[in-house]
Amino acid sequence: MIVIPKETPLITNLNSYYLNIDKLFEHYQGVVDSGCIYFKSPSSEGVVFFDEENLINGTFRNKTSLIKGKEAIDLLMGESGSNNFSVSIYEIIPERITYWANLADAEDLHKDLSTEFTDLDSLIKKMVSEKLTGYIDVTFNKAEKAVLFLLNGEIIGTTTSEDKWQLNRTEALQQLLIDKSRTKGAILNVKKIPLKLIIENYTHTGPEHVNPSDVINIETILPAQPVEVEKPLNIMGMLQHLMLIYEKFIVGNRKIREDFDTILKRKFMEKVDRFDFLDPFAAEFMYSNGKITYTGNTDKAKLASGLVECLNEIAGENGMQKWLKKHLGPWEEKYLREIEFIKNKA
Repeated sequence: MIVIPKETPLITNLNSYYLNIDKLFEHYQGVVDSGCIYFKSPSSEGVVFFDEENLINGTFRNKTSLIKGKEAIDLLMGESGSNNFSVSIYEIIPERITYWANLADAEDLHKDLSTEFTDLDSLIKKMVSEKLTGYIDVTFNKAEKAVLFLLNGEIIGTTTSEDKWQLNRTEALQQLLIDKSRTKGAILNVKKIPLKLIIENYTHTGPEHVNPSDVINIETILPAQPVEVEKPLNIMGMLQHLMLIYEKFIVGNRKIREDFDTILKRKFMEKVDRFDFLDPFAAEFMYSNGKITYTGNTDKAKLASGLVECLNEIAGENGMQKWLKKHLGPWEEKYLREIEFIKNKA
């Protein structure tokens, strides 16, 4: 089973044989801020999550395999026309698209807890207090299951096999599951979405934040007051997350034909006279598989300024400014002190 927020769909029961899937995504990316397209056939199912610019994540499952990420997206986009999928489209509010898009990658937090020793009500309260982003899986027997979805400690919905996995937001259903677990018994599993996935997919799920500028401007992005340093600065970690944000955009935008590595190296070559430490042939600075490797001696603040200048130009050349304005908030909040440090060194 692939879990999606099954509420009232925007449209349902389309036959993929008669659809241009690329055009379908383009259309609904212009209609809603974010959502998912769900594909279902008798032997397989899949989902692709999207926002207004990108295809964020995908999952495909059949009787023998489970495929995730870009491979799943490519498979669904490429083969939907020959598989006669039933296609449904659901809107998802932007504040929750990252949650649903990464639910399939959630990791075990507590496994195979029996209600003989663990009360479901107490477990829910514990997960709420710990601000879990993930879900609680409740198995009564092979045929009867339920899932409670939690985002930052808030229960945002419940679904059950009895209701054909339709999303329910009432507290009455939660209480029904608690009562049933006490009378019938159940096995409980808790899954957590890793924080790195929330950061990598750059959707803000906390309180409202100040919108960043259209491009990254270290001089103006933060208030002028100094930030008190309580722990070592993580300049390279800050840059690494920023690079990953840009890479995710380039990879997810099907209108951009070149890969991120090619775009990045070409921009570095344009700037090599000013920033020789970014020369791709010298290989002092390398970015691969979401990781930065740097062997040079250049001051980290200068390295950051050079890299940000390159990324700003890449944003302008690929139409990223509007999208960045919406989605850089988590990066800014996480690396507030590092950005302030670089601003003061500039």
